[in-house]
Amino acid sequence: MKRIIAAFLAVVLLSPIAAYDNEIHEKILKSDNEHANISIENYESYNFTILKQQLGAFVYTRCNGIEKRTPVIQALLNPIDVDDNPDTGENGGDVRITAYPFPYVQQVDGEWILAISLVFKIIRLGQEIKDSDFEAYVQIDFQGHTLRAGIGSAYGEELPREARLVFTVVPYLMYDKEPEYYINLEPVFEGNSSRVSIFGEYIGKSHQYMQIDFNPAITTMIKFVPSAKIGHAGITIQRFASQETTLKMIYRGKFNANLTIEDIPITMSFDLAISERHFEYKSSDEFNVSMIIEGNHQACARIIYLPRHVVIDGGLDGYVNIFTNNRKTELILADKIEEPSSFIRISNLTGNITFRWKVGLSGFLAVDGGKNAFIELSALKGIFDLKAIKKATNFSLSWNLALNGSISIDTNWEWLTEYSINFTLENFGIYIKASFLRAEDYMARWNTSPPSFITYGNMDFIGDIDFSIMINGIWYPLF
Repeated sequence: MKRIIAAFLAVVLLSPIAAYDNEIHEKILKSDNEHANISIENYESYNFTILKQQLGAFVYTRCNGIEKRTPVIQALLNPIDVDDNPDTGENGGDVRITAYPFPYVQQVDGEWILAISLVFKIIRLGQEIKDSDFEAYVQIDFQGHTLRAGIGSAYGEELPREARLVFTVVPYLMYDKEPEYYINLEPVFEGNSSRVSIFGEYIGKSHQYMQIDFNPAITTMIKFVPSAKIGHAGITIQRFASQETTLKMIYRGKFNANLTIEDIPITMSFDLAISERHFEYKSSDEFNVSMIIEGNHQACARIIYLPRHVVIDGGLDGYVNIFTNNRKTELILADKIEEPSSFIRISNLTGNITFRWKVGLSGFLAVDGGKNAFIELSALKGIFDLKAIKKATNFSLSWNLALNGSISIDTNWEWLTEYSINFTLENFGIYIKASFLRAEDYMARWNTSPPSFITYGNMDFIGDIDFSIMINGIWYPLF
């Protein structure tokens, strides 16, 4: 009789979830796009504690450093005392957990496909752990598949009074197709929404880990489809609240990447391709939002106003090619997000622009394409700074900073506007500033005994100009 009652309850409780998930999947495809305003804020990701090589169905909790591993059956029957304090919560119980797997079939492109959802609901009892450093996740092994889903809240942030997390995997077991993943959060707060992190992990046909940091947490569904081609994925984000949020996605699987999007619109869908020296973003629409992309390597990118297409090839090691198809977009490529020592900033660009450089006492900078783009380059923590509106199709600058050295400038006799360069290294330096400047095979050579300069080629300028060379600690004006 108990088994019959349990089976009946499972059917009654779980069936709405299948309808709910299908309804959300349909809404993702049908919702209208909405643009949001730009304002970037970076924040640290939550670090989940995930037990390794632990099999079975259990709930893991950690509250202010107190860790517990509770069998799912026991967690379903009784609230969990997560802080080992009998005076908190209700009769010592601090959270009530509901967790279960739910396999079901859904129709995709005319075929019936198995999907597996891990449903995890947590209810906070009382106020004592409301602002604690807290995390909880459920792990369930299901016919050769391991699913984990969890929620975390840092100290000082409100743990939701209730939160429902559904992590769905469509593994395509009988098909030569990569799995799809859906992760859905529904939080309920007593006061204002706060920062919350969630994660979903699948071990089976593949091994995928997805973490989403919300600031603040709102009802949201995210679809993630990694491609068979390494580094490629399709992402759809749907929020079901009028409140805007910034989210950071952390993905570990076929490739590793962190993606931050601020003020996400109601719905946005896009494809990403990320590898060591290549990044590509494609979408059928443009969005007035900002995106930050971080990979494993020493480079990250910030895109302000997402166009339909962005491509970045290369890195910050002497070569980078950038493509975008919208002049509203501003793109920043840097060695790190906070206080970068080197960065390139591009705006008002349609098409390709290529940078090649070598920075040192003897070096060069060449910028090709990107006519009418605004460019800014800073290297070596500001030792080398360049700003210009690039009316010229091609621009090159080379130098040899020595006691008997030289500098060369060439723009193919096309104009640069609002041009400035400041490069000071040891006892040598270059400083040029002009409202308008153009040059054709221009070169300046100098000797120091006595100080003298010889110039070749042509240079022209409009407005005030300051062109000076520092030799052995002394600045000498050429204009």
